[in-house]
Amino acid sequence: MRRRIIYEPTLSDTALLVLRVLKGAFVESFWPHPYYHTFCEHKPRQSFRNALNRLERRGFIIGERDKGKARYVLSEDGEKFANRLRLKLELSKSRKWDGRWRILIFDIPEKMRGKRDFLRKELRDFGFYPLQKSVWAYPYPLPSDFFDLWDDINFGKQLILVDSARVKNDDELRSFFGLV
Repeated sequence: MRRRIIYEPTLSDTALLVLRVLKGAFVESFWPHPYYHTFCEHKPRQSFRNALNRLERRGFIIGERDKGKARYVLSEDGEKFANRLRLKLELSKSRKWDGRWRILIFDIPEKMRGKRDFLRKELRDFGFYPLQKSVWAYPYPLPSDFFDLWDDINFGKQLILVDSARVKNDDELRSFFGLV
């Protein structure tokens, strides 16, 4: 059971990441040349506009319209979400394993079930492997801002990261990450 850690951004994710880099852009600037479909994967302009509208409804971007042109900038929530996407892309890059396991342990009470389920989904998206429901493993070093992503959720001391050189019987882990 080999698992490659790959994160493929959706059209909405791509739009959000482009806006993060450009610090705001007019819709027309996403199509810098008239033959964009010749050089890029062909996506109709309407699909991209729909993605922008979805991001605006979710509160991730703010659209400003002036003289028939729409300019979009990231909101504070959009900036946080874009940072999470950037980190997912960074973690999905292939790297050489240093022989150490990063074990994330959390103890989130039942009354915070939504946060607990959200964290599990995020860890799965980041490429972690579930050893148990609240114990997850990852083979590569984590960026320093990894835990900053969840500051607004306020997990506090409920998340513990263990950096271990050995995990007994890690054959299943190694095969999951393709480290055999």
